[in-house]
Amino acid sequence: MFRRDNGRHAEPRRSAVVLDRLDVNDLHFADEMPAGLEVDLPGRGTAFVRISEGPEGAPTVLLVHGLLATADLNWSLAMPALASRFKVVAMDLRGHGRGLPTRQFTGSECADDLAALVRVLGLGPVIVVGYSIGGLVAQLFARRHPELVVGMVLCATACSFDVPTAKPVFRLAERVARRAPERVRRAAMMAMLAPRSGNCARGRWLMAEVRRHDTMAILDATAEAGRFNSSLWLGESECRAAVIITSDDPVISAASQREMSKALAGSAVYEVEGDHFACIKRPAEFNAVLMSACVGLAQ
Repeated sequence: MFRRDNGRHAEPRRSAVVLDRLDVNDLHFADEMPAGLEVDLPGRGTAFVRISEGPEGAPTVLLVHGLLATADLNWSLAMPALASRFKVVAMDLRGHGRGLPTRQFTGSECADDLAALVRVLGLGPVIVVGYSIGGLVAQLFARRHPELVVGMVLCATACSFDVPTAKPVFRLAERVARRAPERVRRAAMMAMLAPRSGNCARGRWLMAEVRRHDTMAILDATAEAGRFNSSLWLGESECRAAVIITSDDPVISAASQREMSKALAGSAVYEVEGDHFACIKRPAEFNAVLMSACVGLAQ
């Protein structure tokens, strides 16, 4: 299903957004979640947010999850790890989990949601951390609202994505899915994402998180990834940046991640041995690197 990057390509391929079936036994999540609250974003709706307060007066790290994830699925172990040095905030993106309801998912709307959240909570300039397609949102957030960003950490992400729906046969499948009843789309999503070894408390919790997604928003988000290309403007950013490369990533190739880091002049580059789900398969290693990246940007 995947073609692995061997590091010998002259030019990086566009990053392929593909999902493999995970095994619950390989995944790690926190037993308890940080405080969750609903925050009204004027003119936008009500956002669901997790907050770990951290030390008094600490800078804020704003975590942005990936496609088909939620703040809890992506960041449950990162939040307590980072909270020893930072105030940590993670919001469900619109159409995902308990995120804002949406008529159409776009990266720019998600970036503006983050800006509204920062202003409403008075977080001040933040270090924004984007994982996978959350990196797409983080890049747009830093571009559209530079006054709200003191640093940017881009994890397992790239300047552009090669989504399956860009291919003719998948475009046809997407059109069929958009016309199907919502219950059919939801059943297909649940079947596609059902993990191996899922008949346990952790597996049932994972699928309960997935069940909250807006299926049309997921289709929109996938299409948005296919249109995205920041290679023409990312290098113009004056935002200090760090890049965390997942070195054995079959979804977003390490070559594409490295190419993105080159566009960010002076960015700190870190590598984690692991695939696209290193944040939940190897959380100790990943979170140690994420802490280093955030501390470096906070100095």
